[in-house]
Amino acid sequence: MSVSILSPSEIQAKLQERSYSAQKSYLAMYSTWWGGIVKDPSLMMVPIDDHLVHRGDGVFEAIKVVDGSAFLLQEHLERLQSSAAQLGIVLPMSLSEIKDVIAKTTIATGARNAILRLYISRGPGGFTTNPYDSIASQLYLVVTSYAPIAEEKYQNGVRVGRSKVAPKEPWFATIKSCNYLPNVMMKKESVDRKIDFTIGIDPQGFLTEGSTENIVLVDKNKNLLRPKLRQILKGTTMMRSFELAGALLDEGLLSSIQEKDISEKDLLEAREVMMIGTTLDVLPVTEYEGTKIGEGKQGEVSARLLKLLREDIKKGPKSTPLYV
Repeated sequence: MSVSILSPSEIQAKLQERSYSAQKSYLAMYSTWWGGIVKDPSLMMVPIDDHLVHRGDGVFEAIKVVDGSAFLLQEHLERLQSSAAQLGIVLPMSLSEIKDVIAKTTIATGARNAILRLYISRGPGGFTTNPYDSIASQLYLVVTSYAPIAEEKYQNGVRVGRSKVAPKEPWFATIKSCNYLPNVMMKKESVDRKIDFTIGIDPQGFLTEGSTENIVLVDKNKNLLRPKLRQILKGTTMMRSFELAGALLDEGLLSSIQEKDISEKDLLEAREVMMIGTTLDVLPVTEYEGTKIGEGKQGEVSARLLKLLREDIKKGPKSTPLYV
């Protein structure tokens, strides 16, 4: 077969030809490599020799924008900084400068509702595993459309199963790195099984987390429980939801709020089970491995916690206005 050597102009033409449906949701990208914002999805690229690409050597955050405000922005950025520090990656700019980039890139799209996909990479400079070959860390921010989950899922709940993918080791599990192969395989198995999510089980038989979301439950004694943070990511939305859940203690819907090891038996005997995450908010689980959970529909705690969280997203102290 014939293999062409392409000129820069031919490459530019082909970039315009190589479009696909997902690109319709790509609104803008800021890159330290470009030194500015691009709005053409075909130009939203990173260097092939960036360690982010060929080694998964970087960290990331996904931040939700609702009505022009970024929810838990400070918490996400602090986790980004912490994850990068654990990998020995120095941020290419300060957190205040990153906030400025986020605001300006979001404003450039005109979108009031979006997902901010923020990546910090080791940077380009070679194809070895040596991190010191990289010339400088880079920041890539992509603003994408936000498509909420169908409301019927919040009423009827979702189906969850046991993952066969080995959980990450504790040190890796607590860093939000771009090495997400186990997470990808978890999502693949849930799609292949035609269920909504799968949940990891650690070597001791305790629940860990989903592909990109945390799992929590209300036990038969009305205790709100989340897994210990030993081998899971400290979910920003989960942690905020548990802060807000204090109001449910006063209402008598909860007896306590705890962190403990949770088994599959605990899950099956729970009054309510919920998945919590940036794009999910608080999503009830009504089936685990074919067994009905609780009453098989959204429970009272799930409904109240969802309402509290959505009110907090819209007008709470953890939402940062971007259009100012």
